[in-house]
Amino acid sequence: MAFYTLGLTFELVILLTVIVLAVWIYGIYFNFKKWGLGSTGYHDPLRRSFWLFLATWIHEAFKDGIWVFLRTVVLDVLLLRRTLARSPVRWVMHMSMFYGFLALAALSGLGLMLDIVEHFNLAGFAHEAEMVKEMLALPFDVFGYLLLFGSTIAISRRILIKFVRDNTSAYDALLIGAVFLITVTGFYAEWMRGNSFLLGNLFEYPIYAPHFALIHTLLALGLFALILPWSKYIHVIATPMTLIANRGGE
Repeated sequence: MAFYTLGLTFELVILLTVIVLAVWIYGIYFNFKKWGLGSTGYHDPLRRSFWLFLATWIHEAFKDGIWVFLRTVVLDVLLLRRTLARSPVRWVMHMSMFYGFLALAALSGLGLMLDIVEHFNLAGFAHEAEMVKEMLALPFDVFGYLLLFGSTIAISRRILIKFVRDNTSAYDALLIGAVFLITVTGFYAEWMRGNSFLLGNLFEYPIYAPHFALIHTLLALGLFALILPWSKYIHVIATPMTLIANRGGE
Protein backbone atom coordinates (compact mmCIF):
# COMPACT_ATOMS: atom_id res chain seq x y z
CA MET A 1 0.00 0.00 0.00
CA ALA A 2 1.36 3.46 -0.87
CA PHE A 3 2.09 5.45 2.26
CA TYR A 4 2.20 8.85 0.52
CA THR A 5 1.84 8.81 -3.25
CA LEU A 6 3.69 7.81 -6.41
CA GLY A 7 4.26 4.33 -4.97
CA LEU A 8 6.29 5.59 -1.99
CA THR A 9 5.71 2.83 0.55
CA PHE A 10 6.05 3.01 4.31
CA GLU A 11 9.21 0.89 4.19
CA LEU A 12 10.80 3.31 1.71
CA VAL A 13 9.92 6.25 3.97
CA ILE A 14 11.67 4.50 6.88
CA LEU A 15 14.74 3.83 4.72
CA LEU A 16 14.80 7.44 3.52
CA THR A 17 14.54 8.69 7.11
CA VAL A 18 17.45 6.49 8.23
CA ILE A 19 19.60 7.77 5.35
CA VAL A 20 18.74 11.39 6.19
CA LEU A 21 19.59 10.89 9.87
CA ALA A 22 22.92 9.28 8.91
CA VAL A 23 23.78 12.22 6.64
CA TRP A 24 22.80 14.71 9.36
CA ILE A 25 24.86 12.94 12.04
CA TYR A 26 27.87 12.84 9.72
CA GLY A 27 27.37 16.54 8.98
CA ILE A 28 27.49 17.36 12.70
CA TYR A 29 30.57 15.17 13.11
CA PHE A 30 32.23 16.89 10.13
CA ASN A 31 31.59 20.35 11.56
CA PHE A 32 32.78 19.43 15.05
CA LYS A 33 35.98 18.02 13.59
CA LYS A 34 36.45 21.14 11.44
CA TRP A 35 35.94 23.43 14.42
CA GLY A 36 38.49 21.36 16.34
CA LEU A 37 41.20 22.55 13.96
CA GLY A 38 41.25 25.87 15.77
CA SER A 39 41.40 24.39 19.26
CA THR A 40 44.60 24.54 21.28
CA GLY A 41 45.86 23.38 24.64
CA TYR A 42 45.40 19.63 24.27
CA HIS A 43 47.79 16.83 23.41
CA ASP A 44 48.85 16.27 19.80
CA PRO A 45 47.23 12.81 19.42
CA LEU A 46 43.83 14.49 19.81
CA ARG A 47 44.59 17.36 17.46
CA ARG A 48 42.34 17.67 14.40
CA SER A 49 39.81 15.29 15.89
CA PHE A 50 36.14 15.38 16.70
CA TRP A 51 37.02 14.61 20.31
CA LEU A 52 39.36 17.60 20.57
CA PHE A 53 36.55 20.02 19.83
CA LEU A 54 34.12 18.23 22.12
CA ALA A 55 36.63 18.13 25.00
CA THR A 56 37.48 21.81 24.52
CA TRP A 57 33.82 22.82 24.42
CA ILE A 58 32.97 20.85 27.58
CA HIS A 59 35.98 22.34 29.36
CA GLU A 60 34.91 25.90 28.47
CA ALA A 61 31.21 25.34 29.09
CA PHE A 62 31.77 24.12 32.68
CA LYS A 63 34.76 26.35 33.42
CA ASP A 64 32.84 28.49 35.92
CA GLY A 65 30.80 25.66 37.41
CA ILE A 66 27.50 23.89 36.85
CA TRP A 67 25.33 26.82 37.97
CA VAL A 68 26.84 29.22 35.43
CA PHE A 69 26.35 26.54 32.77
CA LEU A 70 22.69 26.08 33.70
CA ARG A 71 22.08 29.83 33.91
CA THR A 72 23.51 30.31 30.43
CA VAL A 73 21.43 27.45 29.00
CA VAL A 74 18.20 28.77 30.51
CA LEU A 75 18.63 32.54 30.05
CA ASP A 76 20.68 32.78 26.85
CA VAL A 77 19.68 29.67 24.91
CA LEU A 78 16.16 28.78 26.04
CA LEU A 79 14.85 32.28 26.83
CA LEU A 80 16.98 34.31 24.37
CA ARG A 81 17.41 37.19 26.82
CA ARG A 82 19.84 39.08 24.58
CA THR A 83 17.41 39.00 21.67
CA LEU A 84 14.64 40.25 23.97
CA ALA A 85 16.84 43.16 25.12
CA ARG A 86 17.46 44.19 21.50
CA SER A 87 14.01 43.71 19.99
CA PRO A 88 10.83 42.26 21.56
CA VAL A 89 9.38 41.60 18.08
CA ARG A 90 12.45 39.60 17.02
CA TRP A 91 12.29 37.77 20.36
CA VAL A 92 8.68 36.69 19.73
CA MET A 93 9.63 35.65 16.19
CA HIS A 94 12.66 33.60 17.27
CA MET A 95 10.90 32.01 20.24
CA SER A 96 7.94 31.00 18.07
CA MET A 97 10.15 29.49 15.38
CA PHE A 98 12.59 27.91 17.85
CA TYR A 99 10.04 26.15 20.04
CA GLY A 100 7.67 25.43 17.18
CA PHE A 101 10.47 23.73 15.24
CA LEU A 102 11.84 21.80 18.24
CA ALA A 103 8.41 20.58 19.30
CA LEU A 104 7.44 19.51 15.78
CA ALA A 105 10.77 17.71 15.32
CA ALA A 106 10.24 15.82 18.59
CA LEU A 107 6.60 15.04 17.76
CA SER A 108 7.58 13.88 14.28
CA GLY A 109 10.15 11.50 15.73
CA LEU A 110 7.59 10.15 18.19
CA GLY A 111 4.99 9.90 15.42
CA LEU A 112 7.41 7.92 13.25
CA MET A 113 8.05 5.45 16.06
CA LEU A 114 4.30 5.07 16.58
CA ASP A 115 3.85 4.52 12.83
CA ILE A 116 6.40 1.72 13.00
CA VAL A 117 4.67 0.13 15.99
CA GLU A 118 1.27 0.39 14.28
CA HIS A 119 2.45 -0.73 10.84
CA PHE A 120 4.26 -3.84 12.08
CA ASN A 121 2.02 -4.36 15.14
CA LEU A 122 5.08 -4.56 17.39
CA ALA A 123 4.33 -6.38 20.67
CA GLY A 124 0.65 -6.24 19.69
CA PHE A 125 0.44 -2.51 20.41
CA ALA A 126 -0.90 -1.38 17.03
CA HIS A 127 -4.23 -0.20 18.48
CA GLU A 128 -2.57 1.66 21.35
CA ALA A 129 -0.15 3.32 18.94
CA GLU A 130 -3.05 4.52 16.80
CA MET A 131 -4.75 5.99 19.89
CA VAL A 132 -1.61 7.88 20.92
CA LYS A 133 -1.22 9.21 17.37
CA GLU A 134 -4.75 10.61 17.53
CA MET A 135 -3.87 12.32 20.82
CA LEU A 136 -0.85 13.94 19.15
CA ALA A 137 -2.98 15.62 16.48
CA LEU A 138 -3.74 18.67 18.64
CA PRO A 139 -0.11 19.29 19.79
CA PHE A 140 0.99 18.95 16.16
CA ASP A 141 -1.48 21.64 15.10
CA VAL A 142 -0.71 23.98 18.02
CA PHE A 143 3.05 23.93 17.52
CA GLY A 144 2.57 24.05 13.77
CA TYR A 145 0.58 27.28 14.13
CA LEU A 146 3.31 28.58 16.45
CA LEU A 147 5.97 27.92 13.80
CA LEU A 148 3.74 29.43 11.10
CA PHE A 149 3.24 32.52 13.27
CA GLY A 150 6.98 33.00 13.77
CA SER A 151 7.90 32.44 10.13
CA THR A 152 5.13 34.82 9.03
CA ILE A 153 6.62 37.53 11.25
CA ALA A 154 10.05 36.85 9.75
CA ILE A 155 8.76 37.16 6.18
CA SER A 156 6.62 40.23 6.99
CA ARG A 157 9.57 42.08 8.56
CA ARG A 158 11.62 41.51 5.42
CA ILE A 159 8.83 42.74 3.18
CA LEU A 160 7.65 45.73 5.21
CA ILE A 161 10.79 47.05 6.95
CA LYS A 162 13.39 48.52 4.59
CA PHE A 163 16.33 48.16 6.98
CA VAL A 164 15.59 44.48 7.53
CA ARG A 165 14.98 43.94 3.82
CA ASP A 166 18.29 45.59 2.88
CA ASN A 167 20.20 43.42 5.34
CA THR A 168 18.58 40.16 4.30
CA SER A 169 20.97 37.85 2.47
CA ALA A 170 20.04 35.11 0.02
CA TYR A 171 20.88 32.61 2.77
CA ASP A 172 18.37 34.26 5.12
CA ALA A 173 15.67 34.36 2.47
CA LEU A 174 16.21 30.68 1.57
CA LEU A 175 16.05 29.47 5.17
CA ILE A 176 12.99 31.51 6.15
CA GLY A 177 11.24 30.71 2.87
CA ALA A 178 11.98 27.00 3.27
CA VAL A 179 10.66 26.91 6.85
CA PHE A 180 7.51 28.78 5.77
CA LEU A 181 6.96 26.49 2.78
CA ILE A 182 7.52 23.32 4.84
CA THR A 183 5.06 24.55 7.46
CA VAL A 184 2.40 25.49 4.92
CA THR A 185 2.63 22.22 2.99
CA GLY A 186 2.34 20.32 6.27
CA PHE A 187 -0.79 22.26 7.16
CA TYR A 188 -2.30 21.70 3.72
CA ALA A 189 -1.75 17.96 4.05
CA GLU A 190 -3.55 17.99 7.41
CA TRP A 191 -6.32 20.32 6.24
CA MET A 192 -7.02 18.10 3.23
CA ARG A 193 -7.31 15.06 5.47
CA GLY A 194 -10.12 16.88 7.30
CA ASN A 195 -10.97 17.62 10.93
CA SER A 196 -8.00 19.93 11.48
CA PHE A 197 -7.69 22.22 14.49
CA LEU A 198 -9.55 25.57 14.01
CA LEU A 199 -10.54 24.86 10.38
CA GLY A 200 -12.31 21.52 10.74
CA ASN A 201 -13.04 19.97 7.34
CA LEU A 202 -13.18 23.31 5.49
CA PHE A 203 -10.39 22.27 3.10
CA GLU A 204 -11.02 18.53 3.16
CA TYR A 205 -9.89 16.96 -0.10
CA PRO A 206 -8.42 13.53 0.73
CA ILE A 207 -7.36 12.72 -2.82
CA TYR A 208 -4.65 15.44 -2.73
CA ALA A 209 -3.59 15.02 0.92
CA PRO A 210 -0.95 12.33 0.15
CA HIS A 211 0.67 14.57 -2.47
CA PHE A 212 1.09 17.45 -0.03
CA ALA A 213 2.30 15.00 2.63
CA LEU A 214 4.99 13.80 0.21
CA ILE A 215 6.07 17.36 -0.68
CA HIS A 216 6.16 18.33 3.01
CA THR A 217 8.22 15.28 3.97
CA LEU A 218 10.76 15.66 1.16
CA LEU A 219 11.22 19.38 1.85
CA ALA A 220 11.66 18.80 5.58
CA LEU A 221 14.13 15.95 5.12
CA GLY A 222 16.03 17.92 2.48
CA LEU A 223 16.36 20.97 4.74
CA PHE A 224 17.31 18.83 7.72
CA ALA A 225 20.00 16.71 6.04
CA LEU A 226 21.16 18.43 2.87
CA ILE A 227 21.18 22.11 3.88
CA LEU A 228 21.46 22.64 7.66
CA PRO A 229 24.73 20.74 8.31
CA TRP A 230 26.52 21.92 5.14
CA SER A 231 25.90 25.68 5.03
CA LYS A 232 25.90 28.76 7.22
CA TYR A 233 22.63 27.46 8.67
CA ILE A 234 24.77 25.33 10.98
CA HIS A 235 24.61 28.49 13.13
CA VAL A 236 21.36 27.14 14.59
CA ILE A 237 23.64 24.69 16.42
CA ALA A 238 26.86 26.74 16.53
CA THR A 239 25.32 29.84 18.11
CA PRO A 240 23.86 28.13 21.21
CA MET A 241 27.08 26.17 21.64
CA THR A 242 29.13 29.36 21.42
CA LEU A 243 26.94 31.11 23.99
CA ILE A 244 27.30 28.18 26.36
CA ALA A 245 31.08 27.91 25.85
CA ASN A 246 31.43 31.66 26.54
CA ARG A 247 29.21 31.35 29.63
CA GLY A 248 26.88 33.88 28.06
CA GLY A 249 29.39 36.43 26.84
CA GLU A 250 28.27 39.71 25.37
